[in-house]
Amino acid sequence: MDSSTNMLYMAIGNNGVLVESTYRIGKKDHAKHVVDRIDQLLKRRDLTIDDIDRIYIGSGPGSYTGLRIIGMVAKMLAYTKKIELYEVSSLYFLASGYDFIVGPMIDARNNNVFCGIYDHDHVLVNDGLRATNDFQNLALQFHAKPVLVNEHHYEVNIQNIMNMAKKVVDVHKFVPNYLRKTEAEQNL
Repeated sequence: MDSSTNMLYMAIGNNGVLVESTYRIGKKDHAKHVVDRIDQLLKRRDLTIDDIDRIYIGSGPGSYTGLRIIGMVAKMLAYTKKIELYEVSSLYFLASGYDFIVGPMIDARNNNVFCGIYDHDHVLVNDGLRATNDFQNLALQFHAKPVLVNEHHYEVNIQNIMNMAKKVVDVHKFVPNYLRKTEAEQNL
């Protein structure tokens, strides 16, 4: 699951193979739809939440509210149903299926992007908040193709996500990777 952008993406995999996926384009309204989307996805495959043994989430960076929503739902399911929880960069999550050195970006406004550079399962440049021009120069340096990940540009590979994900040991202590303070925190 990932909701770091205006796209709410969910998928079911079996042994690293994509079985079914869904996405929904929203305008700051993922909270209204996330539980229903999980239910619909499971029902389409005649599954229940008890059939799920692992949850993988995009843990940021990206939309503050989107990250909190998917993080809270994943934590709640992991804790109440005793399901293992794994996290992976949302940038990697949404670009895990590209077969080239990729520089995924999420618009962070004011000529800034959340970005990183990946060569398949190798992190070449750690996720960060950078000026768009600075990131374009980094992409040139690493021969990466910049991709603004959104509902039109994303490639998800379930097996690659599983390979890069880290297990969340204590679901109560899981916090998404926001990479910057909220506007309210900045205005304090």
